[in-house]
Amino acid sequence: MIKKILLPAVMSAFLALPVLAGEHPGKEHAGKPAEHPGEEHAGTTAPVFTAAQIKQAMKAHIDAVTKNGVFAIHDPKTHQDLKLKFVKIHDPVREIKGKGYFACTDFEVIGETGKLYDLDFWLNPKEGKLAVTDTKIHKEPQQVGGQWVKTARYTFVNDKPVEVK
Repeated sequence: MIKKILLPAVMSAFLALPVLAGEHPGKEHAGKPAEHPGEEHAGTTAPVFTAAQIKQAMKAHIDAVTKNGVFAIHDPKTHQDLKLKFVKIHDPVREIKGKGYFACTDFEVIGETGKLYDLDFWLNPKEGKLAVTDTKIHKEPQQVGGQWVKTARYTFVNDKPVEVK
């Protein structure tokens, strides 16, 4: 009689072990939000970068390109070679799926206090690190009422740059 009751109970518990010990059942950490949201990707995982890491990579690039205090960039719209001085990186930094990370920065025209360009830097992972893959002039300085004002050359519509006319 005991064998008839005990044997099925032990067998049920034994057969349930693989189900109860599943490698990734439900949430990654029960009771806590998933550490890595999104879908699992077979074989490789894309690194996730923090805002601080993105800014650090941007600043390292800016420092590497700057020579004798001058960040030189060619303006494709005016065909001028600009000589700029780095001021700051704007918050927030962003990620656009399929396009990479980016942030806006302020650069001042050397010798012209308050005359600021807003440059966008695009970064993408390369060999586990972030690399600047594109730089665009987002806003250019224009005189309005005796003051320098940054005027947008493009804006974003559905995460795509669209020229401002």
